[in-house]
Amino acid sequence: MNSATNKRNTGNRGTILVADDDSAILVLIRIILTGAGYRVLPACGGEDAIRLAGQKHLRIDATLLDIHMPGMGAAELANEVRSLRPKIPILFMSGLVDDEIIRIRLLDEYAGFLPKPLRGDCLSGAVRQAMAAPGPDGRGAEGRALAAVAHGAPMA
Repeated sequence: MNSATNKRNTGNRGTILVADDDSAILVLIRIILTGAGYRVLPACGGEDAIRLAGQKHLRIDATLLDIHMPGMGAAELANEVRSLRPKIPILFMSGLVDDEIIRIRLLDEYAGFLPKPLRGDCLSGAVRQAMAAPGPDGRGAEGRALAAVAHGAPMA
């Protein structure tokens, strides 16, 4: 695919709000998802994510939130985003192994959990699955499959 075609396809699959306090991670995720045809709205933390989610003129089809960010826990951030965008699929990511208990709890409430480091194809596939089959509240059994597909996959 040439760069002109790639530019035309950017954002055709949807817009993803990505929140992480690590700017290098935000850049990497943006490269991966943009390359897969998504538009990415990067947020440098929880407050920035809430600000973007609150802008009703922005199209946001899914969110990808880091579990550990300064100033706001994952559950609080997800609840704030959900209050602003009730039907949006919410995916979580974390690089900490100790998040297994959190992951299990989150899978019951949200679209899924992705462990860091991620492979690019797993990341874009997880986002695609979350957007394709969410329940009326953005939740569903697809989250369990997402974690199984991406679990332990190294970043390419």
